[in-house]
Amino acid sequence: MNKFYGLSSRTTVPIYQKMKPKPDASHLVNYKKEKLYDYYICDYCGEEIKIIEKKQEMTGGVAIIPHTVTKRGELRLALCNKCLKPALKEFEEV
Repeated sequence: MNKFYGLSSRTTVPIYQKMKPKPDASHLVNYKKEKLYDYYICDYCGEEIKIIEKKQEMTGGVAIIPHTVTKRGELRLALCNKCLKPALKEFEEV
């Protein structure tokens, strides 16, 4: 629960990028990095949530928990589908 209150000060959920690994060849000096995909990191379990165009096929997303539940202000969390219920139960217990 303390972890979620620590996240209350951030305004947006960070988006990370997975880059293509650099080959082990030493002669590639001007190798340009290529982005594979963007992703969120689940705030509850730490799993990657890939951001894809079809939002209904994503394995999670950004959940906005209102101030009526948190009693501290609006909270934006990146949660995967399996972590949504346990995270909400932690707020309901308090």
